[in-house]
Amino acid sequence: ERRSIGMIFQHFNLLSSRTVYGNVALPLELAGMPKDKIREKVMPLIELVGLSEHVNKYPSQLSGGQKQRVAIAGVLAMKPDILILDESTSMLDPEGRAEIMQVAKKLNAAGITVVAITHNMDEAAEADRIIVLKKGRVVLDGTPAEVFASPEIAACGLALPPATEIAEGLSERGFSSLGTVIDEDDLVEGICSQLN
Repeated sequence: ERRSIGMIFQHFNLLSSRTVYGNVALPLELAGMPKDKIREKVMPLIELVGLSEHVNKYPSQLSGGQKQRVAIAGVLAMKPDILILDESTSMLDPEGRAEIMQVAKKLNAAGITVVAITHNMDEAAEADRIIVLKKGRVVLDGTPAEVFASPEIAACGLALPPATEIAEGLSERGFSSLGTVIDEDDLVEGICSQLN
């Protein structure tokens, strides 16, 4: 079972002496795969995570988001059915976070189950399903709209996504209800529909 699960942590765990290609190829080399087969597998993975132009660069030459994408490609080399992202964006700037979330969406669309562990409610809002744990117990389980509409979210010590907070603030100040607001697109759509 463990071999069918890939895990990405906060820290990139890349070898500084190996290029992007070398870091992605490492798990396959350790598994004893022939070099020609490794190349067949590694190059499409590097392309999948959007690093084709950086294939010969070393980790010191990459941004945080790029390093994390190299780590993801290395894990994908082992063909996991499930990819767990354990706070994998917490040390990244907003651009790096967006890069990793794009890759996660692309992998999910390709049939890989992606489980993202996060305290970032903007990231959680992008999920298909959110499970909120408190003291090891499931306290909320549903779509982002269901979870963020629940009064229990505050009892869990979690903030709402910023767009949801803005919509609630507008509603408290007399602005008509904007409906379910999870992200900026929902907020803009709700405000525009009220103004029209």
